[in-house]
Amino acid sequence: MEKGLRNYEIDTPQFRVYKEMHCNQTVDFAKMKCNKYKKCEQTRMTMNKALSLLDSFIDPSDPDVDTPNSIHAYQTAERIRRKYPENKDLQIVGLIHDVGKILFSFGEPTWAVVGDTYVLGCEHPKTIVYYDTLKGSPEYGKYDRIGIYEEGCGLDKLILSYGHDEYLYHVLKHNENHKLDDKYLNIIRYHSFYPWHTEGEYKYFMNEEDKETLRNIIGFNDFDLYSKEDTEFELTDTIKQYYDDLLNEYFPDEINW
Repeated sequence: MEKGLRNYEIDTPQFRVYKEMHCNQTVDFAKMKCNKYKKCEQTRMTMNKALSLLDSFIDPSDPDVDTPNSIHAYQTAERIRRKYPENKDLQIVGLIHDVGKILFSFGEPTWAVVGDTYVLGCEHPKTIVYYDTLKGSPEYGKYDRIGIYEEGCGLDKLILSYGHDEYLYHVLKHNENHKLDDKYLNIIRYHSFYPWHTEGEYKYFMNEEDKETLRNIIGFNDFDLYSKEDTEFELTDTIKQYYDDLLNEYFPDEINW
């Protein structure tokens, strides 16, 4: 990983978010939040409106950004467009991949919205960010490597710590009036699953489909992570209009959140 990115230090906003996350995320908590939000009964609005809510949200778990999350969205999409100018599916995923962070607007604490995700209901690998804070979890030491799962069960059977990835994934599964297929929905669902796609953990849970998902996410992560180095990025009217048009093409109607 390039120098200067994802450096997590003690006594920082990032440390405090992860400490709360690791003490509060449990199997029951994640199930409860998933069941609540996958019904998509909170509000109705366009995807463009949802993206604009991130104008006022700066991710406190991320050591590499101090700008609103909406800027990171356009940075990521623009990096993708420069390399793949014809791949609008991937561009739109780059633009919306963090929109699930609007959970903050429903009153959710930041530790249930942002940060790396990890599997609940099994042993915690030591590559998880701020691993020692997991010792405050009521589930620490409760499970072995496989836990409540079976080898080869597939990522879809796993209960991950709840946050913006899982939320947006279920919003897009619930609302069918868009053009994205499961390949791109899975990128959204697992893009924060760093212990898996970057550290190589949990491979024993994967099935054949997950192998393709892993390749797709590793490719996507180059745009997501390293777009944070684009410190001179300017959201011009021309760029904004391009993505407004793309949002209207992929999400022409209001959707349920």
